[in-house]
Amino acid sequence: MKISRLLFFCLLLFLLPASGLLAAPGLYSAEVPIADTSPEAREASIRHAFEKVLIKASGHRGIKGRSGMKALLRQAEDYVQQFRYRNEAAETEGEPDKRWMWVAFEKGTVQKALRNLGLSVWEKGRPEVLLWLVQETDGHRALLDPEKNVTLVQALKGAAKQRGLPLLLPIMDLEDQSALRISDIWTVDRESVERASARYGEPLLLLGRLRKAGNGWKAKWTLLLSDRQQDFGSASDSAEEAVGAGINKTMDWLADQYVPGSDIGESEAVMLRFLGIGGVREYSRLVRLLELLDVISEYAILESSGDQLLIQAKVRGGRDILVQRLSLETVLAPVASIPDDETISPENLQLTYRLR
Repeated sequence: MKISRLLFFCLLLFLLPASGLLAAPGLYSAEVPIADTSPEAREASIRHAFEKVLIKASGHRGIKGRSGMKALLRQAEDYVQQFRYRNEAAETEGEPDKRWMWVAFEKGTVQKALRNLGLSVWEKGRPEVLLWLVQETDGHRALLDPEKNVTLVQALKGAAKQRGLPLLLPIMDLEDQSALRISDIWTVDRESVERASARYGEPLLLLGRLRKAGNGWKAKWTLLLSDRQQDFGSASDSAEEAVGAGINKTMDWLADQYVPGSDIGESEAVMLRFLGIGGVREYSRLVRLLELLDVISEYAILESSGDQLLIQAKVRGGRDILVQRLSLETVLAPVASIPDDETISPENLQLTYRLR
């Protein structure tokens, strides 16, 4: 089925969501503790919140030592859009209530601030991560249950929220419990885990194995990607801190792999061919995917023939970053070569993918 370029652009107009809806939620706001409502305490909490937002928006934790960071934090109040206070009742009688301050910063100025630090913003296309976690205590292993392991779940969700990582946890209903054995996670049985995870769509899969170690806790983590797996560890005095550290390490690794080191400099032109674009549905799926790739600053449709689409994209960070980001998309399969009689063959073609 061949679809004209005119029809294609009409589809863009009617089928695409507003690009703002694709941004990671809460990327430009943070909540931090505050001692009181004095101007001095407010100023300190705003700086703290601004630092958290810069980390969340860029994806990188190691920004404290960057040139210009101290001066930027001193000007944090200039970036504030709105703020509010919240009181939280003390858990123990006789202790003072906890005070919190929520601060939202203006999106455009945060992005400019990061560019001045030599960093880019990871605003769109952050992958969902489905976590299967096993906890071992006194020789007994059990899957994380959101209803039973409340403090661990809060620690996981809190860490994910601070880093802007879309985190999914299994429901742990009868279907989940019967679909996956604890040993499948402990031994990283990829086939079994992928089969059990199919009901949750196509997120990245993160396996955690948490156990007591002396007076503390240690965890091993395995992130399953389409073409490989990444292993790392975390440890802390408490189980909650150990799992929080695991979420941080997951986001650190994703940011290092899939975010351009800087927005400074010109974009690189990359020619891509997509196969399997046989109708309106496939066109819509592909365009939504391209809109989520914030490393693509712009693209042009050069040709549509048969079930193939040829585009030229401008890519922040270059071809290698684009390849890394596309490897996160399970709906795309890289193609080394296809028969000449079925190929759009531009001289400078660089990448070919098939839409599954």
